[in-house]
Amino acid sequence: MKSLMLKSQQLINIQLSAFYNYCEGIASKNYFTNVYSLARTLLAIGTILTLMFNDTHVLFPEHLFHKMKFGHFLEDINLFYLLGYENIWVSKVISITILMIVASGYYPRITGVLHWWVSFSFFTSGIILDGGDQITSVLTLLLVPITLLDNRKNHWQASKNENKHKNFIAFIVFLVIELQVAILYLQASIEKPYKVQEWVDGTAVYYWINHNVFGTFDLLLKWLNPLMDNSIFVSMLTWGTILFELSLFGAFFMLRNRRVKLLKFALAFHFMIIIFHGLPSFFFAMSGALILYLVPKNWEFSISRKKFLSLNKIR
Repeated sequence: MKSLMLKSQQLINIQLSAFYNYCEGIASKNYFTNVYSLARTLLAIGTILTLMFNDTHVLFPEHLFHKMKFGHFLEDINLFYLLGYENIWVSKVISITILMIVASGYYPRITGVLHWWVSFSFFTSGIILDGGDQITSVLTLLLVPITLLDNRKNHWQASKNENKHKNFIAFIVFLVIELQVAILYLQASIEKPYKVQEWVDGTAVYYWINHNVFGTFDLLLKWLNPLMDNSIFVSMLTWGTILFELSLFGAFFMLRNRRVKLLKFALAFHFMIIIFHGLPSFFFAMSGALILYLVPKNWEFSISRKKFLSLNKIR
């Protein structure tokens, strides 16, 4: 009996030691690199484009402008409600200024919270929204703990952080973000055929491309519609979209250094949404999300002669 208990204790000690070594390995890596910096900048650019290139009265129609039913405190801190509708242009200017500072990378400890404040305020008060605005609002909130731990003057500066506690917290927060983006793609893939019959019969892409609001422009339609008349081609596009989104969910279970191979395909996939549906702000939001999801955060982006951007493992 004593021998059995001793062996059990030894086995537990071995498992605990292995877990400790695993956590030690995580904490020894620096996650405050320009990978998350690029993602923050892309998220900010997406909202800047929306605010700068859309009329205030389109984004915030006066007859629909009212406070959300989400709780008194959150209503009070909403940037676009603070100064009233008559001064909403001031709130818009303040928002764009904050977002430009975020994109430039200065003082992430301060601008991280401000970034969430702007994205949350816009998402909960604007009328003309897309999924990118919601994604940005969620991701900027999740990034707040990271930015609060980032003591760099500018997030583009090289970081030599060796604080293991900070690194371990950063890893956990990034893991939560990765899980959030993975669930996003899972939901996107399984909800399409579940809720819309056209995704099941393979014709959904045809209808979206020819949509009178979200469809593509007439010149491109002249080239696309002859292809869309081919049932095999349009079915492959429709079902291929679902399968690709499902594969992006599956990337969560891949090794982190393998996920990055999907990045260029995922970015190209969302870039086509600009071409077909004219949603550049959505592309920037999803690009930021994909970088946070697919790229190991202890890697670095660098500019090279052969490639516009290359990724290097730093530790």
